[in-house]
Amino acid sequence: MDCHRAEGSCLDSVPPHPAGHYADDVNTQARPPIIPAEALARQARLRAALRQMEERGPSREPASLKELRRVMAGQSPPDLEVWIGALQAEDLVVEAWELCRALGRGAADKTALEALAARLAPLAAAAQRQRSARWQLDTRRVLIRFSYAKADGVLSFDEGDLHAIFLEAFRLEGLPLLLDLGKRPQPLLSVGLPLASGAGGLAESMDAVLKQEPEEDPAALMTRLNRRLPQGLRLHQWVSLPEYASPVSDLALLAHWRWEVPVDLGPPVGARASSFLEAGQWLWDRGSSHPGGPVDLRNLLSELRWENPTLFFSTRMGPFQAINPLKVLEAILGIELRHIAGLVRTGVDLKPDPRLGQADRFQPKLKNMYEDAVLLGAGSNIILVDEDDDEPIILG
Repeated sequence: MDCHRAEGSCLDSVPPHPAGHYADDVNTQARPPIIPAEALARQARLRAALRQMEERGPSREPASLKELRRVMAGQSPPDLEVWIGALQAEDLVVEAWELCRALGRGAADKTALEALAARLAPLAAAAQRQRSARWQLDTRRVLIRFSYAKADGVLSFDEGDLHAIFLEAFRLEGLPLLLDLGKRPQPLLSVGLPLASGAGGLAESMDAVLKQEPEEDPAALMTRLNRRLPQGLRLHQWVSLPEYASPVSDLALLAHWRWEVPVDLGPPVGARASSFLEAGQWLWDRGSSHPGGPVDLRNLLSELRWENPTLFFSTRMGPFQAINPLKVLEAILGIELRHIAGLVRTGVDLKPDPRLGQADRFQPKLKNMYEDAVLLGAGSNIILVDEDDDEPIILG
């Protein structure tokens, strides 16, 4: 819901009843979906992890945004014009407006927050238009691809949970993520490849677009972030790339997996692995929610190797990136998911990024656009000559 209403409130109202229903007709209203207990437990663990991250050290978030969070918590609002001036000086008007919209419903002092929102709304709209107009000329932003390991206490989190955790880590460490140009701008932090809840990874990756190149070196930045992150998440590589670099999902060819099999499951795993390798086809029916029909797992897996007590296998990526490898093992081995613990993605084979060899298709355009904007903005006289009649056309 867009919270920019005539009265300037950023607080969501109660949704209206569907057409044809009356307020007291409670029996005919759709009941909210029932959230599985496992999902609720994971949400509670995520909230606990985010709280612990905040307690690990002082927040480096800009002071003007911390001021807004204090207002949401019920503290006295700041001097409005001074606060707005600080936001504008730090280019944080859009961030403040989105924070207001995202957290406004839980604000302790809704009246104070609505006053701030009414002042912010037109400034944020103007700032967003300005960002859109200057997007192609912004040479300060930088694309970072960082690699990390997922293990131990965070194995139960899926990629959505990890996205929230890394967003919080960047915020608390004062690393400003650029917002996209959507109607509801979101921080430009994207998950590289899906990794299911329950599976670990040794070389996972995310792409982050920062507003500008950090002053600290990558080693110092990773040290700071690793101190903030929950046990089991550790960054080990930080690479700056051109902003036009292809996402990892476009480059992935093969994912390599390893499962240390419990002793009591060794014999059946070995036998089923042999049967799978001897079969010409191994169809996996994923149910009615997948209308594409059964998947032949012999085509999905490029390798399966049993070296007691370890099972190694590799899955093809491309259209199969979102397939849960735990369920793939369940379909091959006939073992329930709850017995498959400790599966790890050890690495991913990537093809060369074709965009990195085509810098001339991107950089000159940005440079020429910038030069044209400088010339036109400076009010310089530009003379264009029509080669047909050599009569000059004077602009400016």
